[in-house]
Order: sequence, then structure tokens, then C-alpha cells
Amino acid sequence: MNSDELAGMGRDDSDIAMAIACILDWNVQIPEGAVHARVENGWVTLEGEVENDFQRLEVERMVRQVRGVTGVTNVIPVNPPASPASVRAAIEDALTRQAGIDVRDIQIDVFDHTAKLYGHVHSMREAAAAKAAAAAAPGIANVESHLVVTP
Repeated sequence: MNSDELAGMGRDDSDIAMAIACILDWNVQIPEGAVHARVENGWVTLEGEVENDFQRLEVERMVRQVRGVTGVTNVIPVNPPASPASVRAAIEDALTRQAGIDVRDIQIDVFDHTAKLYGHVHSMREAAAAKAAAAAAPGIANVESHLVVTP
């Protein structure tokens, strides 16, 4: 076996496509049938539609790790199903539940798939947790954090 075989080079496109299909099929964070991959000379083009940006990024992360993949073009759009009010409520719930942040100190504006966070948190960890909670909310494709850390 030569070094190209060890590195996964020479894998044909159908083998790569089959491996990607299995990975997508087994990942519970990606709705079944939501994403498809085309493989050409080891280059993968991701298509389909997801509800959250974290899902789009997760698919790309997984596919990049498949042996034989030489590159990835991710054209998966984020198509959120929720209204701004329900997204705001989901972000507030996640901030309280996951990050232990008092949502009374944070204002959340949701517009056009973007969550904007304003207010005060007590640490950089809380600021990062707030941003992550907002990014995971249904319908959010972008998060702008304008949080100020005040210990």
C-alpha cells in the first residue's frame, strides 16, 4: 500500500458520496433528506436546506473529515421556520437554561434571520454562551453581539 492510499487519495467519487450519505443519515442534528452532496473529482458541493446555521456548519465540518475529500463548496441556505417573537423566546429560554444568564440584562432584537444582542454580561464566557445560544435558535443565520462585559 502506498502513501496515497493511506491518505485516502484515489478514492472514487461514488465511494466518497456513499460515505457522506451515511454520515448525513446517521447525524440526528441534520433532518433526514435535508442535505445532499455532489462529488466531482473529490470536490464536494453541499446542497439542500436547513433551519439553523449550526446545522449548515456541522454538515460542512463532517464532510471535510471524509477520506478522499479535496474540498467543499457549501451552498446550503438557512431557511428558518419561526417568527421573530418565537425566536426571541427561544433565545431567552436558552440563555437562562444553558448559560445561566439573567435575560433581564439583555435585549434581543430579531430581524431578517439575524439576532442582535445588547446589554451586560459578567464575563467573556457568558458573552460567548449568549452568542452560542442565539446562534442555535431556530431561524437564526447570523448573530451580532453588542454585549458589554461588566464584572
